[in-house]
Amino acid sequence: MAPVIKLRQEHLDAMIAHALEDAPNECCGLLAGRDGSVTTLHRAVNAEASPYRFSIDFREQRRIEEAMDEAGDSLAGFYHSHTGSPARPSPTDIRMMSTFFGPPYVHIVVSIANRERPDVRVFHIEDGEATEQEFTLEP
Repeated sequence: MAPVIKLRQEHLDAMIAHALEDAPNECCGLLAGRDGSVTTLHRAVNAEASPYRFSIDFREQRRIEEAMDEAGDSLAGFYHSHTGSPARPSPTDIRMMSTFFGPPYVHIVVSIANRERPDVRVFHIEDGEATEQEFTLEP
C-alpha cells in the first residue's frame, strides 16, 4: 500500500498536543496540503464540546479554507481525537464525513485512550466504510 499523505513530526506532535489539551472533549482540525504533503494544521473549535463527537462550525471551516487558499494550499483532510476509544473512525464519524469528504481527503484519528502512548492512524472514508491508509512521517 502506498502512503496517501506525508506528515512532518511537528504535525504529529501538534495533533497529539491538541488532543491532550482539549481532553476530555474531542479535538478537531483541518489539514492544509500541497503535493501530497501536509503543510499546516489548522486547529478548530469542537462545536459539540463533547467527548463523544465533534463538528466544526461551517463559518470557521470556511474561514480556515480561505486562509489555505491565500497560502496556496488546499484542503487535504481532517483530524480529530478519541479520548477513550481506539484510533478508528466511529460509526458517527463515518456517517458525518463520507458524504462530502471521501478520497482524496484523509481523516486522521488520534487516540489518547492511553495518554502515555497516543495512537495516530490515517483513513479514507467512502461509501460508509473507513479504510486505514499508510502515511509517511518526515523529519
